[in-house]
Amino acid sequence: MFGYVKAYKPELKCKDFDVYQGVYCSLCRRLGHDYGLLARLTLNYDFTLLALTRMSVAEECCGFEKGRCSFNPTKKCLNCTGGAAHLAFAAAAAMIMSYYKVLDNIADERSVFKKFFYYLLKPYFAVKRKKAMKKFPQIDACIAEAMRQQAQTEQRKTASVDAAAHPSALAMSRLLSMDLAAEKPETLERFGYLVGRWVYLIDALDDGAKDRESGSYNVFNLKSEKEEEKKEFAAGALRLTAAELGRCFEALQPKRFGAILENIIRFGLENALQKALEEEKK
Repeated sequence: MFGYVKAYKPELKCKDFDVYQGVYCSLCRRLGHDYGLLARLTLNYDFTLLALTRMSVAEECCGFEKGRCSFNPTKKCLNCTGGAAHLAFAAAAAMIMSYYKVLDNIADERSVFKKFFYYLLKPYFAVKRKKAMKKFPQIDACIAEAMRQQAQTEQRKTASVDAAAHPSALAMSRLLSMDLAAEKPETLERFGYLVGRWVYLIDALDDGAKDRESGSYNVFNLKSEKEEEKKEFAAGALRLTAAELGRCFEALQPKRFGAILENIIRFGLENALQKALEEEKK
């Protein structure tokens, strides 16, 4: 997960943005509490979405109280007083995912200095992953299998967007619905699948130029040698995924945080896509 899936503040009511930031800050606190100060650096809005979505369909209601940021005591924020289990779940997912991301970077990185840097990070994240595994072994099993399938897919250099995105999409589908008694489990699983697919595709688009230079696998780079054609194809795939995600959200009917999730799907995804297209143009 890479921090692409976030709310678009100009289209979000102030009260909803405060709640959204409250979940983000609460997840930051959970990371620090469970895994130490440096673990907070792994926080991004994709993991916030994981916690937010799980809490949105759970039976128990999560409240908020006024508080202050741990890093900046002068800054006020909301603390999530409920949903501790979902915050702990998302924090564990962040640590486990970070460990496998470091392994992936070691395997893919061609720069000796960067590879050495990732080797230095590996022991730290190995310890944190082991701690997270004790609480949530099912998360590690899910992510490990997804990484294995992803590596196999990339080794085959498949030109199919569906096949390339499937391992990441399936992992997100399982993480969103894992050990969760939701009223519409199949809809929640599909929602997670589409989120995972969208994240994989936007990351592929964002890394297009870097992967071309390094010769790394990128499904969009296999589609066309012309940049405009490639970007047009990628944007189309992402918008089709976002459109289906919107229909899936309507069927999901979350118990809470509906306005925030709708904002992310309707405005946040398109805003992230526009930024990726602009970055690719540069």
